[in-house]
Parts: sequence; C-alpha cells; structure tokens
Amino acid sequence: MGRDHPGHYGGAWAPPSYTVDKNHRIVGAVPPEPNNWGRWGPDDQRGTTNLITPAVVASAASLISTGRTVSLGIPINAEAPVHFTRPGAVRVHTYSGADYVAGSPTNEKFFPGMQWTDDLIFMALQGSTQWDGLSHIILDDAMYNGFWGGTVTSAGGAARNGIHHQREKLVGRGVLLDVAGHRNGSGHLDGGEPITGAVLDEVAAAQHVELRSGDMLLLRTGYLGHWYQLDPVNDYVAKTNDWWTVEPGLSGTALTWLEEHDVAAIACDNWALEVVPFDISTTRPFPVHQGAIPGLGLTIGEFWWLDDLAAVCAEEGRWEFFLSAQPLNLTNASGTMLNPIAIF
Repeated sequence: MGRDHPGHYGGAWAPPSYTVDKNHRIVGAVPPEPNNWGRWGPDDQRGTTNLITPAVVASAASLISTGRTVSLGIPINAEAPVHFTRPGAVRVHTYSGADYVAGSPTNEKFFPGMQWTDDLIFMALQGSTQWDGLSHIILDDAMYNGFWGGTVTSAGGAARNGIHHQREKLVGRGVLLDVAGHRNGSGHLDGGEPITGAVLDEVAAAQHVELRSGDMLLLRTGYLGHWYQLDPVNDYVAKTNDWWTVEPGLSGTALTWLEEHDVAAIACDNWALEVVPFDISTTRPFPVHQGAIPGLGLTIGEFWWLDDLAAVCAEEGRWEFFLSAQPLNLTNASGTMLNPIAIF
C-alpha cells in the first residue's frame, strides 16, 4: 500500500497537503497547460462538448442529403481487440430458442404458449468502440475543472465528471481526416508514426475541408484495419504483443492545435488515440490523455472503425457529415461503449 507522490506506488503513505471543498473541488488546484478550467463555469462537467451548441447541431443537420449511413463501431465479439488491462466481452443467452424447442419448464411457470430469447453481456465500458469520459484520467489527484480524483469511488462511481453529463452531447458535425489515405493510399501508418498539427493541416487542405468550432474530429491511421488483417494463429505474436506496444497516433505536440481549433471531441482507429512510443520527452505516460482529458476537458475516443467511412467519404466527395455519437446514459461512469453513426 501507499504512494510517495501522485500516480506512483510507495511503501509509506502521508496525507496530501491540499483540502477539498464541499463541491468536491481541490482548493487552490493548479490547472495544467493548456486547459479550459473555468471556461464554462466552475461547476462545469462537460468540457469541450459545450462547444456543440444548438446552432452547431442545426448547422450539422444540413449536411444530411442522401440519408446514407455508416456504422463506426466494431463488432463486440471474441475477435475484437480489447486492451490487456481490461477483460474481454462475455455475452450469454439466459433464455434460448433451443431451450423452448427441447421443452422448458419456464413455459409452465410464466407464459404457457410463448417462446422468447433473452441475453446479457459483461464487458468493460471502454472495451470496444468507446468514449473516454472526463473522470477517466486524473492528473496530480485532480480531474477536469479542478474536481478531486477521490470523488471517483468503486461503490459510487464518478460523483463528478461522469459520462452521463454528455448524454445530450456528442451529436453534430463530424470531420474525418484520413491521414493513412493521404500518406499511403489504402494502407496503414506504421507504429510510432506521429500525427502533428502540421500533418492535420496538410490533410485537411488536401481534402478541402476546414475544421470549425464544435467539430468532432476523427483520425484514420488504418491501424484498426491492420488488426483485422492479422491472423490469430500465424500472427500470434503480432496480435498479442506487437500491435499493443506501438501504434501510430496523435502527437503529444498537438494539444495546442486541438485547443486552438476548439475541437469538441476527437476519436481515432487505434487503441489509445496517441502515438506510441510517445514522441515528446515526458515523465508521464500517455501525455495526450493526461493533457486532453483533465486539462482541456476533451472527450476522446478509441477503437473507432473508420475504413468504411473513408471509402464512403471518397465516394461522396466530402469529408464532413452528421455524426450521431451520443454515449449511453450510464450514471457516474468513466466511459462508455457506443455504435457511432455517420449520416450523409
């Protein structure tokens, strides 16, 4: 037990020097840079999704012309990638058709003459196509807007910055920047290849699309498609180790770019959004996570299926669309799985 300083295990433990007020905020907490603390008020628990205003949603609705839809969620099954820190999804039928064909005593106990099926699922809320909520990352004991990380408990969940605060958000204009397609056509970026702000500007210019305040930005690296091309037997090492130790992704230098462009949310087709190994010198792992979520209040997504979307965008001749990506209304959760839909 114990820690010698925030985020580090130690053999001894001493109480922190700060205090926490009745609103669960650390008194005198110093925000990281860049940050949006206080931008939408001291009690805000939505962060950058506040940029998705009714006007932004109404404008995005005008992008729907053909009604063509594209699912951006990966299948929830045994073949899907799940980070090794989380259990894989388990789905079982509690009532099956086979039971009733063979003859089930529930026919006599409940509704004679009726046959039905039910099932349940056990899985990590961030074990598929997902949003990371604002309580997912704690930096020096503080979450976004200065709320104390200790308010997230095993029994009660996230008393502050829970994903349910986003239940009416994350619907609006989506923009896909197909970095992999721009760099090498239908292939994928190499592991460890960073996507900097300059690269994002380059791809946006090539696609003739501009980023606007309140946009949900999607980045295609092709890396998730690479996972599904790997054979579980012949590529066992790659699928169990290599794919998880490196990845192309967002550069640690891009946080300022995201802030300057007022991006409301960002998602990528890899396992951690950001490039691994990290491309900036830091003593903290996952610098994009540690800067974006507790600092900017930026909701980020991973494991988004963007290969089909890139193909449709190319066919349609546009890289903007209406995006329906609202989270499940899970009270006090730190994240959520979802099946985002792009509509053209």
